[in-house]
Amino acid sequence: MNCKYHNKEKAQWFCHQCDTSFCIDCCDINQREIAPRCLLCRTHLESYGVSDKVTPFWNKLSEFNKYPWQKNAYNFLLTYMGIAFVVGLITDFIPIMMIQLLLLLALYSIGIGYVFTVLTRGARGKLDAPSYDEALTFNSDSMTLKVIVLYCVLIGNGFIGGYIFGSGFILPYIAVVSFATPAMLIILAMEKHVSSAVNPARIASCVKAIGWPYLLLFGFSFLIDFSLEFAQSQLHFWLPQAVAYPMLFAALAYFYIVKFSMFGYVAFQYHNELGYGIDAENLLDTESDNALERRLLAKADVYIQEGRFEDAEEVLYDLAQDKRHTVKALERLVRLNIVRKNPVGAIKAANNYYQNPNLSGIGVDALRLYQEITAFEPRFKPMTAKARSVLVNQMKHKRYLEEVNKLSSVSEKMQSDVNIPWLMLSRARFESEVMNNDTTALAMINKLLSKYPRGSHQREAQQLRQVCQSMQQPIPSKS
Repeated sequence: MNCKYHNKEKAQWFCHQCDTSFCIDCCDINQREIAPRCLLCRTHLESYGVSDKVTPFWNKLSEFNKYPWQKNAYNFLLTYMGIAFVVGLITDFIPIMMIQLLLLLALYSIGIGYVFTVLTRGARGKLDAPSYDEALTFNSDSMTLKVIVLYCVLIGNGFIGGYIFGSGFILPYIAVVSFATPAMLIILAMEKHVSSAVNPARIASCVKAIGWPYLLLFGFSFLIDFSLEFAQSQLHFWLPQAVAYPMLFAALAYFYIVKFSMFGYVAFQYHNELGYGIDAENLLDTESDNALERRLLAKADVYIQEGRFEDAEEVLYDLAQDKRHTVKALERLVRLNIVRKNPVGAIKAANNYYQNPNLSGIGVDALRLYQEITAFEPRFKPMTAKARSVLVNQMKHKRYLEEVNKLSSVSEKMQSDVNIPWLMLSRARFESEVMNNDTTALAMINKLLSKYPRGSHQREAQQLRQVCQSMQQPIPSKS
């Protein structure tokens, strides 16, 4: 299903109140809310989800295996190996248990911070690896502490259960915890609460939301953990600490990056079923200039199509305050006022639009907008010579002759405009290149160079004059 207001975009949210489908740009996003609101009735929207629209995670195993070889992840692995090598040397030479534990905790903390960053990024649909700086800097979510608390709770429950029910409780308990571990880690990463991660009801709902593919997820995770356990026992048995540490922790980091990238993708694939507003978070986390502009323009589109012109105008004026988005906002304001049959508002916005100092970079769009304005208000002309020059340069057909003549007519108020020479040069170029009238073009250039003998326009004017003169040379007759 496509968005009602942008029919080329896939709808990702639905409003039951309005019975309307929205694309992600049409939604009113609030960082504190798990789901966006409808622009029209302000109720929370329901996500369509993406589990049936994205590639299943079991078909992307090769991409998860390649994840650690991305530049950022590879740099992290090298740095992590270096730190592990130093820790291994220290623990060899300083066999003090407390120091060894603190160093190991620091090393695990770096790894935990990185792999959980991988998971949360993957949950937002981002499959590019985070930089290793994100793992080395302060972790505001205290994931290391939460992971320690999580495992302390699990171990504590095992001891309590073993004490109450006897040794027969241990193996089934380990099996259940092992099966639930992927769900617990996903919940901990997404909800940031240990209480949620150990809540049997929440774990069960997570497994149920993913469905039978959870068996595959558990299987892949179990194979990775089992292989790492075997590697750990062999490395510690055969190699000294200084060598075993970097190799072991490199293997741990590599395969846990693979595993957590898979967990993150699963959270993304089943985010609607799991109850996570990933679409909203993804938009907020990628709040680039283009994303902000696209979203606000989409809002304006919704309001315009619903006839709420004042709301649309308010959004566009807010957007126009930022110089990075002024041009797009003014363009939309012009069209809005044309729809509203408001010539004063349309001309006001158009005059501001054509004062853009970089108008020549969007000449095609400027001409298209000019044609829409003149179809609505034929008397309109930009107030600057530079804008008129840009428009004339875009008029590459004889049908524009009347418009070129109108734009080339300069009022007394514009005589002091420093860009008048460029307008005259554009007019001469139109006569030469479009109308094939080199005589008229040559007369215009001579007048231009006579009236404005100096300036940045001089070189181009002289080149055009040479071209016009050469075109006027008679072709030698064959004897």
